[in-house]
Amino acid sequence: MASRRQKRPSPSQRYARREPVAELTVRLPRRRTDPESVVAHLGPTNSGKTHDALRFLVETGRGVYAAPLRMLAQEAHRRLSAELGEDRIGLVTGEERVNEGAPIICCTAEMAPMHGATLVLDEVQWAEDDERGSAWTRLMLGGEYRHILLLGAVEALPLVRHAFPHAEIKFFERKAPLDWVGRRAITGLRTGTVVVAFSRRAVIGIAGELNQLRPGRVAALYGAMPLASRREEIDRFLAGSAEVCVATDVLGHGVNLPCETLLFAETEKFDGKERRDLEPWELAQIAGRAGRFGFHERGHVGVLTGLPWADPEPDLVRNALTPHVQLPGGHLGYRVVETGRLRPQLADLEVARVDELEPALHAWRQAALRHWSEEGWLQVESIQPLLGRLDAIREALHHSRRRLELADVWKLMQAPIDEDGLALLGALACALAGDNPQKTVIGWLLDPARLAAAGLEEAEQAAREASILRWFALQYPGVAGVTIEKAAALEEAASARVVEELRAEIADPTIGRCRACGARTAPWATLCDRCFMARGYRSRKRS
Repeated sequence: MASRRQKRPSPSQRYARREPVAELTVRLPRRRTDPESVVAHLGPTNSGKTHDALRFLVETGRGVYAAPLRMLAQEAHRRLSAELGEDRIGLVTGEERVNEGAPIICCTAEMAPMHGATLVLDEVQWAEDDERGSAWTRLMLGGEYRHILLLGAVEALPLVRHAFPHAEIKFFERKAPLDWVGRRAITGLRTGTVVVAFSRRAVIGIAGELNQLRPGRVAALYGAMPLASRREEIDRFLAGSAEVCVATDVLGHGVNLPCETLLFAETEKFDGKERRDLEPWELAQIAGRAGRFGFHERGHVGVLTGLPWADPEPDLVRNALTPHVQLPGGHLGYRVVETGRLRPQLADLEVARVDELEPALHAWRQAALRHWSEEGWLQVESIQPLLGRLDAIREALHHSRRRLELADVWKLMQAPIDEDGLALLGALACALAGDNPQKTVIGWLLDPARLAAAGLEEAEQAAREASILRWFALQYPGVAGVTIEKAAALEEAASARVVEELRAEIADPTIGRCRACGARTAPWATLCDRCFMARGYRSRKRS
């Protein structure tokens, strides 16, 4: 009797059975020469700490401004270019390179060089981020700069003291005080108000309600929007063509949108695992956008009323306006940031083959956990994003029967993508390995008609893929027919399509209305509670 043919194991299963690599040595980033000066600018939003640091960078004439987000790097690039001239300022992110040889470079933290004249490292509290903190920690531990300026919230004081015990600390206070204004009705919002919610559907629903009162005069911002779309909406608000703006907590992450009044429509968010109340530091970070110095004398913060589906908790917001956590030296903040994350670089893993990467990553993590058990402020950054990318690459290469060199696999593992981009990453790996260009790689580039007919979410996906293709084209110009020019054109077209579809949705009078009776309902629901229950009753009666 013929034996059954065994199913071939997947790459992840085959690699999981490999013997673990020998215990690795954990090497910390170290600098050979100490900086001449280390100064930390600590304070809340709208306190002038970034302004003063950039002034120092301009005065020294050479150096790097490193930010957590591409949009912040772009903003600093525009600001400094306007002051010093475009020939003196460069921009370097994972997706773009502009005037790389300029004396002053604005970049994301991952792209910052490890040496230079002056380093301005913004939002230093990101060093504790579980998935990206290593970029900040490596710069603090090993960056070879004459002058280092660390910018961040006062909560980062313990972290700064761990990394630089003798750093000079300068504390900054808000330049425009915040006032609690309580509840404000949706029907009476003043021009220049920003309303905050915590999902795309909530933002579109509130914007739709406001659009009934101010047709065509409402801007919207949320995290999945392409950067160019965000910039267009921000510019509309700044120019006054949009009288109010509805935004998610993207406001607390790099969008400097001056407003006098900021109202929370929600005080809960889904964090990827559960729906929960916002933490005081999250609320404070967003609320701090109200009352931009130079635009308004004071900032006003409150909650929005008048939406039956939104029920913000005023006390959560009001209490978050006052810091309450004790920090060293008698300072008050909202939490304690005292850890820096690290993850390995390829040289740390001591591997020669792709099939050794996964066990080596696990071995490095275990060695680092033991090594840093005595170094309380250092922790291991999550290796799960790296493993997810590695698995996507291995699976794709396995199915296409292609191979890549270790250095190329590692480079692809550093791609700035989320989980929804892993399929494209696998396709790019196959294309780089010599497979015929696949439609999944350049599909949007080959089919402009598809984008012209795309809905909002599909246009957002096109923009995300364009961003990945821009990164890929910078690493491997021309491979699979992808060039930086084509990817940039796709990103621009996708951003325009997002704005077009967004405004159409906001103007749709059925948004936030029950499709059976027309009553107001949550923007993510198609039926109000009454019609939903009635439909369920009729269904049960028929059965």
